[in-house]
Amino acid sequence: MLKLLNWKAKLLLLLLAVVVCLVAMHVPLLSAAGGYLKLPCTAPPASDAIIVLGGEMNGERTRKGAELYREGVAPKVMLSDGTKMSWRTTANEEMHALAVQEGVPPEAILQEEKSRSTYENAVYTRELMEQLGYDSAVVVTSDWHAKRSRFIFEKVYKGSGIELAYCGTPDDRSDFDEWWKDGEKQQVVMMEWAKTLVYWAKYAF
Repeated sequence: MLKLLNWKAKLLLLLLAVVVCLVAMHVPLLSAAGGYLKLPCTAPPASDAIIVLGGEMNGERTRKGAELYREGVAPKVMLSDGTKMSWRTTANEEMHALAVQEGVPPEAILQEEKSRSTYENAVYTRELMEQLGYDSAVVVTSDWHAKRSRFIFEKVYKGSGIELAYCGTPDDRSDFDEWWKDGEKQQVVMMEWAKTLVYWAKYAF
């Protein structure tokens, strides 16, 4: 009986130690989970096109694409989103209007209007890039979405010979400091992690 009690006491102490460690480390671990998703924008190289992915909240991705266009990074801006906003308008139409407002001439804008996911962004932009004979592009999206985008674009574009660079830009959801205390940020981080795991499972091999 005494040996059994000693075994149970040791197990209890071990479990208690594990709980204490998890409590002590939960903030760094949660911070790392949010930070892992992000991919910032380094100086993008001169390219044939700037590919702007849809899914933005307040036009941050389109504004960043327009900014890169004004800086001379590429002569064309390709807007990639096939989502309908309502029976009257689409996300692509709204992105187009904002890009023009931000200084991109209409003739410099290309519209990919079939995609409904990040995977389809990659599939349909590759088709358009190859049709136009383009060899390089800068992919613009939110910083927390850029790492997953890079993963899937590299898979889809493999063998195409098209060189890709990536530019993650902050948006209204990008501040992940103590994200676990904010309902909206929790949704963004947890949803992006869920999608990342699904993409790894489907496309890693």
